Amino acid sequence: MLEVTRNVATRARSTLGITAQNLAVQDAIALLFHAYLFVRVTIAPDSPDATVARRLALALLVVTTCSMVLTRGEVIRGARARALTYRLGLFVPMVLSYFEMRVLLPALHPDLMDHRLFAIDLWLLGTTPSVWMEAWNTKPVVEWLSFFYYSHFFVLIVMLVPALFFGRGRRLQELMAGGMLLVATGHFLYTIVPGAGPYATLAFAQPLHGGFWWNQVAVTVATAGAQLDIFPSLHTAWPAYFTLHTFSNRSYPPFRVLWPILGFITVNITIATMFLRWHWFIDVAVGLLLACAARAFAAAIAVREAQRGGMCDGRQPVWERL
Repeated sequence: MLEVTRNVATRARSTLGITAQNLAVQDAIALLFHAYLFVRVTIAPDSPDATVARRLALALLVVTTCSMVLTRGEVIRGARARALTYRLGLFVPMVLSYFEMRVLLPALHPDLMDHRLFAIDLWLLGTTPSVWMEAWNTKPVVEWLSFFYYSHFFVLIVMLVPALFFGRGRRLQELMAGGMLLVATGHFLYTIVPGAGPYATLAFAQPLHGGFWWNQVAVTVATAGAQLDIFPSLHTAWPAYFTLHTFSNRSYPPFRVLWPILGFITVNITIATMFLRWHWFIDVAVGLLLACAARAFAAAIAVREAQRGGMCDGRQPVWERL
């Protein structure tokens, strides 16, 4: 019995050692991010939201950790099964962390920072864009910008899902490493600088005069939005990051055509976030800065980790082929 226990302990140490050796930078970001959310909500005051958020945070942390051990620790021997498990175990919890915010942020009993964010806008611009954009409040403009605001979700799907399962090489490493930093940093800042946005803080002369697309945006935000997730504007950061990624890879045929399209969409989404009264200017500005930082980080990490799995490097490749 003692010998069996020793063997199990030896295997566990070996697996953990292999896991640590094979961890990529994006893996460490994901693990630290989920650990932070779990610790943060664990020490929050007890409440119904906190109870749900603690369960969600623990579940996402456990799923991510187990996925890393199974894949980076090479417990799963088959390369394709390991590659699929890694993709799902890394990507899905990060996506679900946004929906976790809906209960986690209120559970922290935050003091909303809207008046401070508005003060920054006043200092920078003399007002906030959503106020002077009231002059554009006509149905065609509202519908146009609502359409682009809503298109954000389709842009996310089109840019991330095919790359996750069919991408390879440096471009995949760059896209996902920067994306991981983007979402982890953005969600972390939500917990530090919570706010509801201009629509909940300022008095506007009239409601927005929209139609179908404005209704879709309003319903989506009300039913699926995290509500206090304004600083930074990830709604701006994501399309800006994708535009930078495609522009940097414009020598490749898909991106040669894609980058100006994404650039046009990004400009409209950026305007829409403020016009529709969801974000302060400073939210958007920091979102754009975060996109630039994530792109620079992604390029540096891709160079650093390009040799993983090569002849002189025994570590597991960052992205094994499916």
